[in-house]
This record gives sequence, structure tokens and C-alpha cells, in this order.
Amino acid sequence: MADTIGKMLTTTLGKTGLTVSRMGLGCGGHSRLGLVRGATDEEAARIVREAHDLGVTFFDTAEAYGTETAVGIGLRGLPRESFVVSTKFGLFGHPDTAQELRKHVEESLRRIGLDYVDVFHLHAVMPDQYEHARNVLLPEFLRLKEEGKIRHVGITERFIADPGHEMLAKAVREDPWEVVMVGFSLLNPSARDRVLPITRQKGIGTLDMFAVRRALGNLSSLRETVEEMAGKGLVPHDVDLSFLEGDLQETAYRFCLWEPGIDVVLSGTGNAEHLRQNVRTLQGPPLPAEVQGRLRSLFGHVDSISGE
Repeated sequence: MADTIGKMLTTTLGKTGLTVSRMGLGCGGHSRLGLVRGATDEEAARIVREAHDLGVTFFDTAEAYGTETAVGIGLRGLPRESFVVSTKFGLFGHPDTAQELRKHVEESLRRIGLDYVDVFHLHAVMPDQYEHARNVLLPEFLRLKEEGKIRHVGITERFIADPGHEMLAKAVREDPWEVVMVGFSLLNPSARDRVLPITRQKGIGTLDMFAVRRALGNLSSLRETVEEMAGKGLVPHDVDLSFLEGDLQETAYRFCLWEPGIDVVLSGTGNAEHLRQNVRTLQGPPLPAEVQGRLRSLFGHVDSISGE
């Protein structure tokens, strides 16, 4: 099957120097590689291996997703230079100490079965947690980097609760974050002005989450979301969405793929055929200028929804 799909697009992940596929396998989200619907770690691992066979080289997991073990099984035996692993540890309301962070990093490495992880993020950091993350946890991250257990340090936002990027807009202005994960979609492209100009200027690797979530799963869900947005005064009540008829998910992915400053678009699934479809989609060309213009006119100002 792999030879029926075009060559995977690749790029360099900011100043890390890592060559990565433009599509990353997101191992969280609603599917979590199928674990949510009862798949075993071995079954989930087959999705990871299939993705690698199709040219995906970037794999994003997290302690909170419960997929680190499956990712490790899926990548076992492959040349280490043939994949890049990103994982995360989240505060989730708890002000962890540097010693606790070290323990979580070492546990993640054990679950994945690696001596080092390419990118390790502080996960879903809220604006009121950022100072603790920077002042208390970041120094320990840097010590772990010196020890060779982490190659690059990153930080991700909690996009559902912080859709206007308050935390990340602050973080990208400070060193030494090398990679960030940002929420960006055709429904909320506010990172275009608040985050991406700085990441491009500073060479920060940028991962895109929420390219497709519930609201962009199909046209019916989008219409429902747009009605809710109209009720909040975000868009007119008589929005014509007919120009998006067709493959909405393909449109949503291509919108993100060709946004300047986005390095990797994350796409998650627990289904092999859906995976192959996403791989094909994330090799597609930019959207027509007319479609881009209409999307910018409709949603370019939106900064208060995540599409979840």
C-alpha cells in the first residue's frame, strides 16, 4: 500500500535540525490509536508501524494519553534515526517539583523503550502555571538535556481552555523553548498573528494540533458549530458554507499544512484505512486562493473557540 501513496512531505523542525514528516501521528485525541475503543497496545502499535511504513517519521504521544507503550512497541527494531518521538508530562493543576518531573521523564523513557526522547514537552500549560513551569521545571529539563535523556525541550498549550494563546504567546518570546505545540485551524487561526510570527523569527519548531476535531469532522458538525458561533456574535447568522461541501477534513488539513510557520500537522486515528487517507490528504496542494480568502473573511478574527 505504501507505494500507492506519494512521497511524504518533510521539513526541518525549526532550529532543532531534526528532519521530520509534515504529517505527524498524533497518539492522543479522541482515538488514542484506537485504545479508546478497546484496542490493545499491540493493535495500537500496528497503526504506529503502518504510519512509519507510509513515511511518517514524527510520533507525538504523552504520559496522559496512555499510548507511550504502544508507540514503543510500534517503533521497536526500527533504525533510531528513522523516527522522531515527542512526548509530554502535564501539570494539570498540580505544581510538581523538579524531582517529580525527572521521575516522569524516566518513566516515559521506560514505557517507550528509548534511551532518549527527541522532544519532551511540558504538557497543556495554563497561563497561571507558566511561571512555575519556567522557573521550577525548565531548569530540570535542561539538566536532563545535558544528560542526554532529552534532545529538545518544548511546551504545549491547553487550547480548549486557552484558545487565544495567552500562555504560548508569552512562552515563545522567551528562551530556551525549542518546540511548541499550538492549536490552529480554519475555525480559529489566531495563532497566525499571536504565535507563528515569533516562532518563525526565532526558529522554534511548531506542531499543529486541532487541525480537525469535532467541529470539522463533517459539514453537519461544522454547521452546528457555526450556529453556536453566530449566537455569540462571532459570525453572521446567514453564513453560506456551501463552498466547503466535499471533503471537509481534507480542506481543514490542507488549510493548516500550508500555513507559514507550521512545521508538523498532527493527525490521529486508530484505523489503518483512515490513516492512509490522512497521509494522502497531508500531501495535497494549498487550497485555492478563493477558498483561503473566504475562510479568512469568515473566521480570521476568531480566537475564542477550539472546535472541540
